Amino acid sequence: MIFFMIKVMNESELPKPPGAMSILCLVPLKRCLWLLPILTSGWLFSSFWTSYAIAVSYNQTEPDFPYISYTATESPARSVFSQMVNIGVVLLGMNVFLRYLFCKKYLCIQLTPPEDKWYKINSAGLVLGILSAFGLSLVANFQVDVHRIPHYIGAGLAFILGTVYCWFQTALTYQVRYKVHRKKIALVVQFINSVIMLLMLVLFGTTKLIYKVQKARGKGSKWDELRSIYLTSTITEWLLALSILTFTLTYAPDFKNMRVDEPDIYFEQETEMKHPSKHSKEMADNNSNIPRVEDKNMEEGLADEYNNVTKSTSVVSNGNTCKL
Repeated sequence: MIFFMIKVMNESELPKPPGAMSILCLVPLKRCLWLLPILTSGWLFSSFWTSYAIAVSYNQTEPDFPYISYTATESPARSVFSQMVNIGVVLLGMNVFLRYLFCKKYLCIQLTPPEDKWYKINSAGLVLGILSAFGLSLVANFQVDVHRIPHYIGAGLAFILGTVYCWFQTALTYQVRYKVHRKKIALVVQFINSVIMLLMLVLFGTTKLIYKVQKARGKGSKWDELRSIYLTSTITEWLLALSILTFTLTYAPDFKNMRVDEPDIYFEQETEMKHPSKHSKEMADNNSNIPRVEDKNMEEGLADEYNNVTKSTSVVSNGNTCKL
């Protein structure tokens, strides 16, 4: 029996188009993910101070610690702040998602049962992180003087849910890092950062409420009697925002041991049949020109049978008879 071997080109041999990471110009981050938290924190930190510097230079706000939102109420500081924060929100969302994958992978390595509570905590952390990043986007795109309600909703999502998210991640660090590897540094840093964040959140909310109430009652303004309470409120807001960014930096050591590959997608069989590629068409044409193994075997069988018949046939020439 004769076998015909047909070489089929593997998917790895086919030229691949640039993936999602290449399109986002984040190719170096595929194997250097520890740069992502540093890039995110640095970018958002610079966005706050850039809008502040522009607003002060244009005399649009006071130079001594205004609320972050009041550094971006007028153009051009408003446009710069919105654009830079929107980019930072995308980077922040990438950190949240990679942190979710990191904790999920560690839980799997530890053979944690799928129904365990830590998987639910990890999923809840993902939702909280995405909502917090979305809230920051609302803060940047809805100015406090024009769209007060969506602006305050975004601030609540960014600060309140952001603080809760950091506590969730601190608990996950204890579960996936400390209990197995006994590494205290990351856990201690995240715990201290979360405590400071919670204190700043309480102080910021309390002092801002007192300032608003006292100002509405006509007991002063930020330039006289209410100056101290106003500065306490603004300074704690800045410290709260910076503490969230410093918490993101704690992801860098964990991301050092990670790498991400570009995602692969697959079509349903019906779709591939309706839209065959050029390579598949060429393979189909080549295969149609190659005789099938069954047809070749049938031809060989008929030829052997014919040879056997001719060998068993004898011809008597003198009697003019043929014996089959």
